[in-house]
Amino acid sequence: MNILRFILSLLKWAVLAVLTLLAIYVINSNFNIIKGYKTFLVQSGSMEPAIMTGDVILIKQQKDYLINDVVTFSNNSGRVVTHRIQEIDKSGEKKYFTKGDANKTGDEDHIVKEQIMGKAILVVPRLGYLLSFAKTLNGLIILLIIPAFIYVLDELVKIKNAKKSS
Repeated sequence: MNILRFILSLLKWAVLAVLTLLAIYVINSNFNIIKGYKTFLVQSGSMEPAIMTGDVILIKQQKDYLINDVVTFSNNSGRVVTHRIQEIDKSGEKKYFTKGDANKTGDEDHIVKEQIMGKAILVVPRLGYLLSFAKTLNGLIILLIIPAFIYVLDELVKIKNAKKSS
């Protein structure tokens, strides 16, 4: 019975950790509660192998950006992109030229600092797949209903053991 309690407790803590990460991601993505930081789900392979499709990146606003920084920006057509700074033109208004690591050529348009949302400071591999899965019915069942059942079962085992020992 001790092994079962240990396994249930371990599962409960693992699920709690995963749900906490998911909650932090969702809350910060929607409300930007952690000022200066933002999370994004990578949806294309333009930065592979450094950043893979399905990874989640954490970006932070910087005072200045340098060559080789991986930055997330809103391009001239309004699309959010994460690419590496290849060149900086400092004549006149500072212009940044970017390129995805997996792309053969640089991006068509240059960007300015106001378009840059932040520099990638952390990459969480494959977390995006879990986030996408969490939005499905199977994900809801596996990530919420089953953990709730495990938690209730663990509590019932504790109550039963407490009654036995009294």
